[in-house]
Amino acid sequence: MATKPKKATAEVVDPIDVMIETEGKAVITEPVQAPAPKKRDYKFPDHVMIAVQSNTYGELIYVNHRTGARVSWKEIGDVQPVPMGELRDMRNTQRGFFSNNRIFIVGVEDEEYSEAAPEDVYKALMVSQYYKDVIDPNNFNSIFGLEPHELRIRLNRMSDGAKTNLVVAANEAIRRGRLDSLKKIRVIEECLGCELVEIQ
Repeated sequence: MATKPKKATAEVVDPIDVMIETEGKAVITEPVQAPAPKKRDYKFPDHVMIAVQSNTYGELIYVNHRTGARVSWKEIGDVQPVPMGELRDMRNTQRGFFSNNRIFIVGVEDEEYSEAAPEDVYKALMVSQYYKDVIDPNNFNSIFGLEPHELRIRLNRMSDGAKTNLVVAANEAIRRGRLDSLKKIRVIEECLGCELVEIQ
């Protein structure tokens, strides 16, 4: 008469205490972690509206020379809705808007894509490489708080457009007394090839 094999029962064990005997040696096993959930790759249709923020001091204007479509931002921080198809045309014909960080993606205005992050839009546009070490213009004060050696590293990674914006922000910070370290001012001048206003 055949006997049924006994069912194995699972026991909760601290992974640090689990030992496996292999060739006479005890080995501590590491806990196995579940793989991280895959991030969704979004395919945005041309009609989906994207919230786009200006990262340029003064007025910024984009004109699509093929269709005549025009988008204008009045000042830095101004947000305008732009169709995804227009952003694709911008990338193809006037890449400087992305490579010089003249604009930032703030979000997606279509409810169907409400979970999409700005990084998903950059990825879909294939411009993520331009936004790796970017500093949000609303957060320039944080860069002025860095130590001079850290500041030098961050400045050398910035795009030309971001550097131009930083010069304007640094001058404003000096005038308002938020940037008063001569060492930091010298690092900014040296890295950006500019001359900032005098501390008063």
